[in-house]
Amino acid sequence: MLTAINTSGTPASDEVDSFVILPPSGARSEAVLREVEAFLKACLPEYDFLANGCGTPFDDDYQIVPIRCVCGEEPGTLRLLDFPDPSIMMGIAAALKSFRPGQPPALN
Repeated sequence: MLTAINTSGTPASDEVDSFVILPPSGARSEAVLREVEAFLKACLPEYDFLANGCGTPFDDDYQIVPIRCVCGEEPGTLRLLDFPDPSIMMGIAAALKSFRPGQPPALN
């Protein structure tokens, strides 16, 4: 699985609490990316999400990438976070399956 650096701060625990969401080809406009982030934050408020449309286009489901690398306690160091529980990944995937761009949140 890919890793990324979480610049929002160091999580309180050793488990991932931030995710990058890679959307399929039809959902890469800036407006839809922000809508995905807001939708997921409403569904799972204890986690942070960044939808990113860069990269090679694909036509499958959304891809979820846990952000596993964060700043360490010492300046210039990094630490690797534990993978999230599989149920969290399944919950995010289930929420994304119900997401419909442009729909009011109540209909998502």
